[in-house]
Amino acid sequence: MDNFTVLILVTYLYALFLLTLRIKVSYKSIKLFKLILIFLAVTSLVFLIDYSGNLSLTTRIIVFVPVPYIVIMTYITELTNISKRLGINRFIKRPMKIDNDLAEQLMSSVDFLSKRKIGALITVERNINLTPFINKALMINADISKELLTSIFIPSTPLHDGAVIIRGNKILCAKTYYPSTERTDLPMTYGTRHRAAIGISEQSDALTIVVSEETGNVSVTINRQMEYNVSRETLNLYFEKFLQIN
Repeated sequence: MDNFTVLILVTYLYALFLLTLRIKVSYKSIKLFKLILIFLAVTSLVFLIDYSGNLSLTTRIIVFVPVPYIVIMTYITELTNISKRLGINRFIKRPMKIDNDLAEQLMSSVDFLSKRKIGALITVERNINLTPFINKALMINADISKELLTSIFIPSTPLHDGAVIIRGNKILCAKTYYPSTERTDLPMTYGTRHRAAIGISEQSDALTIVVSEETGNVSVTINRQMEYNVSRETLNLYFEKFLQIN
């Protein structure tokens, strides 16, 4: 295998690595990979210059195409910061970013509820507005905290029945009711909360967390799909991916 073939393979493997990382969890810049990027970019350009007379147009495209993609993916944080300073981001409509504090409060609340087998239904609004469901709920509009969120679902309280909707870093409302899914292929273990969670996922892109009061198992629904009985680590990946944590 000659050096040119090795270069192409390494470049594409690195591009695939970045793509996989971007999809699975939120991308975080790593200095080592930035150095690899510089090496690959320079090497690719050297091949384009030194062998320009011998390489076909197709070969030159194959060598060069991954480089802009890798540059953008690796320096996405820096590019975002530059766009903010220049005011370019004002003209780009982007999904709202939620900070780490929300994820920490959610994780602590879910742990508390799960260990005590307290049923809960928690929905985090994303791009699709949930106002039609909010209008029929009891408004709270308070900063999110583990203490407030867990107290809502204590069985002896008047708010425990129904769902909580979170918008940004606020507990917007409680006692929200969703239409149950009409799917007939769901396991019998899925209760009312699970079916309601799937129902809201069929009408929005919201992320919904379900805590079973029978088993304490934690489930997640998004994009019409439910992952049943997820681990703490898997739940954290959902937060990183769908809540777009910086």
